[in-house]
Amino acid sequence: MSATKPFPQDQTNRFSEEKPFKNKELPARAPFARLIEKWAGMPLNIIESAGSYIIARPMNWALKHLDAASYKLEGTFLRRVLSHTIFPATLIISLIIGFEFAKNGVTFDSLLTLALIPVIIGSIFAPLERLMPFSRNWLEGGNDTSVDIMMFISGAFWNGFAKYLIQVLFLVSLVELLEPYGHNLWPTNLPGVVQVFLFILIKDFFRYWLHRALHEVPFLWRFHAAHHSVKRLYWLNGIRSHPIEVVGQALLFAIPYALLQPSAEIIMVAILMQLSIGIFQHSNIDLKLGFWEYIFSIGDNHRYHHYPDKAVGDSNYGGEFIVWDILFGTFHKVKGERPHDKIGIGTSPNYPMTMAGLLIAPFVSDQKIFGPQNIQEQDNEK
Repeated sequence: MSATKPFPQDQTNRFSEEKPFKNKELPARAPFARLIEKWAGMPLNIIESAGSYIIARPMNWALKHLDAASYKLEGTFLRRVLSHTIFPATLIISLIIGFEFAKNGVTFDSLLTLALIPVIIGSIFAPLERLMPFSRNWLEGGNDTSVDIMMFISGAFWNGFAKYLIQVLFLVSLVELLEPYGHNLWPTNLPGVVQVFLFILIKDFFRYWLHRALHEVPFLWRFHAAHHSVKRLYWLNGIRSHPIEVVGQALLFAIPYALLQPSAEIIMVAILMQLSIGIFQHSNIDLKLGFWEYIFSIGDNHRYHHYPDKAVGDSNYGGEFIVWDILFGTFHKVKGERPHDKIGIGTSPNYPMTMAGLLIAPFVSDQKIFGPQNIQEQDNEK
């Protein structure tokens, strides 16, 4: 297939016309689940609705002012330079900042640090997405931003819970048992930058197999579907994950931490690097990544991963690196082709989009209610 531009310049925003700020609820064919979503989930629904007026609408209004500059930037030398340099520059800056933070004793356990991360990243990437979009259809998504912010806070809470659960399950004893081996295994004599990427690569091996299982095991897919329910990719929704997945992932990652035991400094920088690489997975920035896409799981690689067609979407599982996909035969990238911008769950286009609905959906016994046969029913309820 020949390369095509993923959006025509004169196309109006599909989401602003079709997707209201009221997120899609659980379908009527699941009356009990819908009742729980409405009443037990009322606090979440209120926060989600308030977020529409406090965050989503004002942010969209402010960013729209960059549209004129965006069209002027297209085809310019400046945009070509930016499209080639933004990613490597971000990696270098993140490494420098990470080692500086680690040297000064800054950690991600601080609530203030956790709160500042999305603010800092958003202040940089949200304008860049508006100025250099991969797809103008992904610039606005109704009130999905409110849900994603709530998911970010939820993820921080459940990660903390997982740390407590690790202690309860005596995984701390596992750390102590493996401590002598860990100190012998980890190559502390290597340069710090090499240690950081080596640790991420090893951890990503575990992430690869977990992610692959989340797609290929039907029971696990129930929970991972929350992540694939998105209708657009943008800088924030990479963190949209069900709490069950968050906890399970944290428990699994305790194994490489326990076994390898790199220094706290290396772990600190590795976390920041994971955030920096991860932001490019979902960012709606049209970058020229070249050979980087054969090393990292970013850009078009991950856009293919979100295809509604599972024949394409069940690929590119890497968290930060794509090398495990290349090694194990799940890498998908068509030379000379750009992915299209129609994403989601092909078998479940009727999936709920509210925070409460996303939490409840995996526990609905009949997952077929989210299938395409029920789309007309959902449309009639609007």
